[in-house]
Amino acid sequence: MRLTSAIRDFFVEQLSFEFAKPEPLALSPAPLVQVEPLMQAEDTEEAQEEESELPTGPAHELEHECRQLLLNLGIESATDIVKVCWNPRLRSTAGYAKYPSWRIELNPRLRAFDGQVDRTMRHELAHLVAYHRAGRRRIEPHGREWQQACADLGIPGEAAHHRLPLPRSQMRRPHAYQCPSCSTVVRRVRPFKRATACLACCRKHAGGSFDSRFIFVKQRAAEKRSD
Repeated sequence: MRLTSAIRDFFVEQLSFEFAKPEPLALSPAPLVQVEPLMQAEDTEEAQEEESELPTGPAHELEHECRQLLLNLGIESATDIVKVCWNPRLRSTAGYAKYPSWRIELNPRLRAFDGQVDRTMRHELAHLVAYHRAGRRRIEPHGREWQQACADLGIPGEAAHHRLPLPRSQMRRPHAYQCPSCSTVVRRVRPFKRATACLACCRKHAGGSFDSRFIFVKQRAAEKRSD
């Protein structure tokens, strides 16, 4: 759940076990944007203190369980390289897997929910098993190959995204843009680098094609909504 930065980022995004997020529809000559959730301000001191008390580093017992599960599936070649560790920096994400490094990182907050550590570990291991079985063939992160791996690992019917009440990631988004048509406000960590239109309005009024009538307009600092 070390590659080069680009490859690493790709697999982290593809394999992350987290809430579903709509992806922007990019069309020439400029992208369309789905409404982004408003985020809270920077982490509080209380949240930082709570994070410092969470376990971090290798989870040896879980690693041992992963090795046994892989042996049961006949994937002996991965038993010596699979790694499982706690990552307290994960917040809304329950865990993620990295392939082909066979690394699983879990949110230590899962320990507060009965049975969720083991289930999430198997969920992430299923990603690795599915990609291993697929070889060079491209597969969907939560497609039938992953679903079959989940069943083989004892969690048939596993959902693609969890619904646990984990804390949402907190990030300051100082750049605010507003759609001139529907008045939807989008807040971003970084400013748009090119003209970007409201996806909802383009779908509703332009058949999903880019329409300059719905380009987001940046708000002045005085108009920005405080979180």
